[in-house]
Amino acid sequence: MDIESGFYYHIYNKGNNSAPIFFNEKNYFFFLQKIKQYLTPYVSIIAWCLMPNHFHWVVYVHKEKIELPNSDTLTPSEGITRYRTINQSIGILLRSYTRAIQKQEGISGSLFQKHTKAKVLIDEVAIEPAYWNTTFGTTVDFSEKKSYLETCVEYVHNNPVYSKLVDKAEDWEYSSYRDYLGMRKGKLIDIEMIRREGLIDTLTSSESINIVIIGIGSNINADENIAQMLQMLEREVTVLQVSSMIKTKPIGIENQADFTNGAVKVCTSLNAPDLKKLLKEIEDRMGRDRTGPKFGPRCIDLDIVVWNGEIVDEDYYTRDFLQKSVAELVQSKH
Repeated sequence: MDIESGFYYHIYNKGNNSAPIFFNEKNYFFFLQKIKQYLTPYVSIIAWCLMPNHFHWVVYVHKEKIELPNSDTLTPSEGITRYRTINQSIGILLRSYTRAIQKQEGISGSLFQKHTKAKVLIDEVAIEPAYWNTTFGTTVDFSEKKSYLETCVEYVHNNPVYSKLVDKAEDWEYSSYRDYLGMRKGKLIDIEMIRREGLIDTLTSSESINIVIIGIGSNINADENIAQMLQMLEREVTVLQVSSMIKTKPIGIENQADFTNGAVKVCTSLNAPDLKKLLKEIEDRMGRDRTGPKFGPRCIDLDIVVWNGEIVDEDYYTRDFLQKSVAELVQSKH
């Protein structure tokens, strides 16, 4: 690979004969640790995506080689120069990961294709359509006049959608898109550089993404109904985290079962009126009886409490259990 400092690159490789390179969740996280160890000393990572049989990195190269501390072990190819190039470091990354997978799976032979590819992403260099078609297996649309960098980052994040692994890019855990949306505070990408390039605004502005905390309440078969509600909700929005559940005494009408209360944090492109409509539809499908008294028994009760960081439900200020549930979700890393 010819990699020079001062440029953005798309770096990618896939399993030998398109075979899997990740076999379980731990493999993905182990590979991310390898990226941090062997790649980040040279580059700022702009985007990444790990797929079952290949990976994509979009990086800005700061250094083509680094001087090794005396404690580092040199490989034969590095001789006694005490320098390691980015190409050498990527090779070590892939070989060390391969050895771990070979041991785990009881296999031998190459895990990755022989040559890792690196394509410079600058508009002054014509990147022919064949590159996108053969590399990505799909036609990339340039109609919005995005730069090659923007187009590549957008594709990398949508790769799981194009491969029909998920319906929405944010549903795939093993990419940097959740970090772009603020759903996760990953430390692998250079968020400041990404902001300076305007990539977050450009690549997430086409669809408004809202982070919402929804209050949950039930005192009729609470465990069963809350579990069913979450399954229904997950079909319509991205569920990020569910709080612990808290038992509380009923308010207003004491002659009824205790309530189970909690909250769920979700990510959605729905606006507030449409999300409220969806929550009401879920309540109705589950048999919510709206003819009884306001504080009477209910199979499920769903209310928007926090909308993009703003409290929008006045009950929050008078319900200790709701404050605890919201605090648990706000403090989480998701």
